[in-house]
Amino acid sequence: IIASHGEDVLQCLSYLSTGQDGDDELNSKESLYHQQAWKSAKSALQLLNRSEELYQETGQSSSQLPSIASYVTAMDVWKALAVVTEEDDEKKKRDEALEVVRNLRQRRLKVYTLDRDAAGENNNRGGSGGYNILPQEVATMTVEEVLDFTTNLLSESVPEYQLKIEDTSKIGTWHFNQLIFDLAKYPQSFSGSLAQDLLDYMVYMVKKSSPSKRRRRRLKQSAPHPNIPKPNAETINGVLKAWMVTPDYSDVARRAEAVLAKLAIWQSEGILWGVSADTISYNTCINCWKESGITGAAQRATDILRLMEDASTTITPDVISYTTCIGAWADCSSRDPSAGGCAEELLMRMYNRNKDAAGDESVAPRPTTRCFNAVLLAFANGRQSGSGKRAMELLRFMERLNSEGYADLSPDRYTFNIIMKALLCCGERGASQKANQLLERMEDSYSKGNSSMKPDLITYNTVLDAFSKEGDAKSAERLLEKMLNNRGDDMAKPNSHSYTAVLTAWSRSEDKAMSVRRAQALFDDIEGRYAAGETDFRAETSVYNALINCWAKSGDRTALYHVTQILSLMEELGLKGGDSDVQPNSRTYCSVLDTLANSKKHKAHAESLEILQRMEDYYSEGYDSVRPCARAYSIVLSTIARSRRKNKALEAQELLHRMESEYIGGNSACRPNVYSYNAVLNAAAFCGRDEREQEEAFKVACLTFDELRMSDYLQPSHVSYGTFLKAIKKLMQESDVRDNLVKGLFRKCCREGLASDFVLKEMADLSTPGLYQSLLEGVTNEYGNLPKSWSANV
Repeated sequence: IIASHGEDVLQCLSYLSTGQDGDDELNSKESLYHQQAWKSAKSALQLLNRSEELYQETGQSSSQLPSIASYVTAMDVWKALAVVTEEDDEKKKRDEALEVVRNLRQRRLKVYTLDRDAAGENNNRGGSGGYNILPQEVATMTVEEVLDFTTNLLSESVPEYQLKIEDTSKIGTWHFNQLIFDLAKYPQSFSGSLAQDLLDYMVYMVKKSSPSKRRRRRLKQSAPHPNIPKPNAETINGVLKAWMVTPDYSDVARRAEAVLAKLAIWQSEGILWGVSADTISYNTCINCWKESGITGAAQRATDILRLMEDASTTITPDVISYTTCIGAWADCSSRDPSAGGCAEELLMRMYNRNKDAAGDESVAPRPTTRCFNAVLLAFANGRQSGSGKRAMELLRFMERLNSEGYADLSPDRYTFNIIMKALLCCGERGASQKANQLLERMEDSYSKGNSSMKPDLITYNTVLDAFSKEGDAKSAERLLEKMLNNRGDDMAKPNSHSYTAVLTAWSRSEDKAMSVRRAQALFDDIEGRYAAGETDFRAETSVYNALINCWAKSGDRTALYHVTQILSLMEELGLKGGDSDVQPNSRTYCSVLDTLANSKKHKAHAESLEILQRMEDYYSEGYDSVRPCARAYSIVLSTIARSRRKNKALEAQELLHRMESEYIGGNSACRPNVYSYNAVLNAAAFCGRDEREQEEAFKVACLTFDELRMSDYLQPSHVSYGTFLKAIKKLMQESDVRDNLVKGLFRKCCREGLASDFVLKEMADLSTPGLYQSLLEGVTNEYGNLPKSWSANV
């Protein structure tokens, strides 16, 4: 808003400067424009003031930091006011405008300069006297001593480093620039801070060497002044690059923009007259925001790009500017649903600017393949509905521009791979067939001599994933056979991902009987090829897991036997035999436990407890891959709840407490979830008919529900309330105490918006005549419907 506002003001002021004296009508219109210009400038300043206030109110959050573009726009507006306000009687206004400009420069520098103590905490080398790392006595040091100090500091971290100085009497800008670029070449935790210190020292030396008028005559007759390392554009870019590559440093992007803010101050004070930031400088700042990963980074990068596009600046954005900025939107697209649209808007802006410039790339660059690929990646990562269709439309637009003479705009392998990913991830209808058609186009183009379109392993695996997602196992297996037949093409040799995708496709196939046979045959083929020496690929953990999953979903009576046999083989080879490629992991055990839970086997609960105990034992021996997780515990709890075992409620409660103990002991993967608590409640609700067992089960149900309600990280679900009501119905005799308990429980459930159909059914079955109706009296509408708020969180 500020940027567009400022542009309008500048246009008004530009019109004023063309006015002619003596034209009353024009002078009247000019006066109106002049008044409006002042109002607009003040409004822009108020908006900027409020932006700074928000930044302070939010604890100096990086996402609320006012952008450099906002400061520059406001300063341009007030500078323009100072220029057109030339009448003597308006000298006061001109001075006011110039004062605002000076004040904004200082404010920008203050906002973009971090606290020195914070910087010292980051690099742990603590300088003082206005420097981050250079010592306090730097003001009394010679340029040779400063260079030696910095070189030695870098050599401590990079022993082979050495700065060559042939003649110490000629030390100057080149040597400092070389050292700054070396700090960027060998990234250290202090690279940015030390490069910044060297820049500040160089500016200090320039200021120190600038003589007053009184001293100039004496200096003419004295010895020549030694070389002063005056910063130039390369110095500025070196410092920016050093900040960009500094590892493990917060607010790198803000630091980089602070360099440009300081440069503006030095220019206005005449210290670095003629030294200006260039396109590389701004591109580096854009890249710093891109790599920062903080919320709002892409928008900050876009603000800088807009500043470069502004006609009032001498900086022209290039292809790198747009590509990096679009890439910033691609990086945040998984978190920001609007990222794809914003990236495409930048691309079209780039295209239209070049078109308006009649294709002159020195004025406005043309979009390239990398620009389109970055936009496509933003759509693919965003996983938004319709993104696959939009990706296909961009491909057609890209091909049309290429046919119109955009030589640098030819789709390549990466382009097609991203579009396939977009089709796969965005739920596009018929995604597998469209992805396969794109693959065929790539193969056809490559056969005609276009090497950039040669499909690689990512291409084939993406198409396999698309077939797998839709359960088209036959097409997936045909494509796998095609990959196997291309023996001379190492780029498309199937890997673990390829086989896993095909096995997963069979597990999703509707014909379960055939699917499990084909899956087992494919697995046996892998092992047979490896044993015969036809391939160096052997089945890995993910392939074993996919086969177990296929058996688990088959419904075959022998499924449990096969999955337990596969698990035993993996334990024997991977854990006891030390073959890390086939070590079972948590997913392996969960699939086996799931198969066991659905097997209807009489002793399923005992076997599941045994498997869980094996997981815990292997994990205690140091096998992190088999770390017991919340899903594994929850499956075992559900298996216990379904069993006919006596005192199963107490057993389930003990396992839940064991799970909590593991979590408190440091295993974060097994933090209990609401499903774990619901399984214990379910075990209590379906306990046996023994009176003593029912009494213990009711205690378990009450304690478990209270623990769930008092949890620091969980809250009951509608299933929790419904299952607890079921337990009350079975385990508590009809009485006023039960009615009061049910009333309070139901009212709390309604307040939390969890009154689902399941809860209402249990209430209707549980309540005494008239109790349920009394709870609903006065809350239903004229059609007998309950308030929507009662089920808002179901």
